[in-house]
Amino acid sequence: MKNKFKFFALSATLIFGSVLTVFSQNIEVDTWAQFRGSDGDGTSTENISESDWIQSPPELIWKKEIGSGFSELVLSGGIIYTMISEKTDSITGFEYIAAFDEANGDLLWRSKVDSIFIDVDGWGDGPRSTPIVDAENIFSLSANGKFSAHSIKKGDLLWQIDFVAEFGSTRPRWGFSSSPLLLDDKLIIEVGGTEERAFMAFNKENGKTLWESSKGNASYSSGVVVNIDQQEQLVFANGRKLYSFNSEGDTLWTYNMPFGNITALPVFIAPNKLFVSGVRTPGFFIVEVENNKATEFISASSMKNDYNSSVYHEGFIYGFHVAAVRCISAETGEVKWTKRGYGKGSLILVGNKLLVLSDKGKLILVDTNPEVYTEKGFVQPISGKSWTAPSFLGGKVYVRNLTEMACYKVK
Repeated sequence: MKNKFKFFALSATLIFGSVLTVFSQNIEVDTWAQFRGSDGDGTSTENISESDWIQSPPELIWKKEIGSGFSELVLSGGIIYTMISEKTDSITGFEYIAAFDEANGDLLWRSKVDSIFIDVDGWGDGPRSTPIVDAENIFSLSANGKFSAHSIKKGDLLWQIDFVAEFGSTRPRWGFSSSPLLLDDKLIIEVGGTEERAFMAFNKENGKTLWESSKGNASYSSGVVVNIDQQEQLVFANGRKLYSFNSEGDTLWTYNMPFGNITALPVFIAPNKLFVSGVRTPGFFIVEVENNKATEFISASSMKNDYNSSVYHEGFIYGFHVAAVRCISAETGEVKWTKRGYGKGSLILVGNKLLVLSDKGKLILVDTNPEVYTEKGFVQPISGKSWTAPSFLGGKVYVRNLTEMACYKVK
């Protein structure tokens, strides 16, 4: 069990919380074009009009086998993009960036990015990171550390960087998992290179290095973009430190965290707070940032996120506390309710509803009522190892397990 708990860190790419400025990120509003959606915080401003799945369950549109991997499904322009893998024998194979038709799930193209990552603990082979797409290209990181740009039209390779060969990065036990950010036409990602190359920015057109900063190894976490005091900030948790940079790579502030090894990503609480949680830690803390200085607001043991991040809604944090869905107050940390039975799953916020995906593929509709857990029905679109958080766009929810994906129309 100890190894199992350790391994859940590999799916850090499945968790992501922030509030960001859409324009500067070059992400269109009507997309789910990066890790955790267009705003990168696991939320959608759409609404689910049918709130009773018991009487009116959502309609299954399609279901497809796609290949092994943990990357989220990103959506833009009627296309689904993700990373997959395929073995050629028991120990070799390849990882791919792939595009699928949103209407029917059919494969449009796939492009080889690297040799396959074989998990030594047997939890699941293939890519971990979630790609990010703009109007012309898609950017991805393989589990063995190759950072690539491909055309979204046919998947042609534009450039590729090997983090291990070029920057001396050490591949984490369960593979490179960080998902890239796109800010002011710069790609920013945790690299974990030698010297001062924990975090780096690259020119999205040619892959050339724009800046590098700080010391730290590659982990299972990704960065978030938040806007505090009318200033966009890139926030990363690495080791036992929380870092904030501007888009030029200047350090705005750092904070010595009371614990390290964070997998779940910071959740932004407007206008100036950040919630940070870990599973094998005392729990969580919230920092308040003023004048580029972070100080502790509260800390408690009532929420311990593992490999999927929480969401914030109207004063409350909703997330997985180890292996139970939980709601806590963002002001006091008080537990409002707890629901067990869904394993170490994931969730997203759509309007005022939670879409909860169990780690065995059950999709549950839940009210965002802090006073009582209220379930509105469920469907079972997939089964087996379902560690990847759902994606939502245009009234449809997209889910993935280790080897399959499915689409449901929910309104």
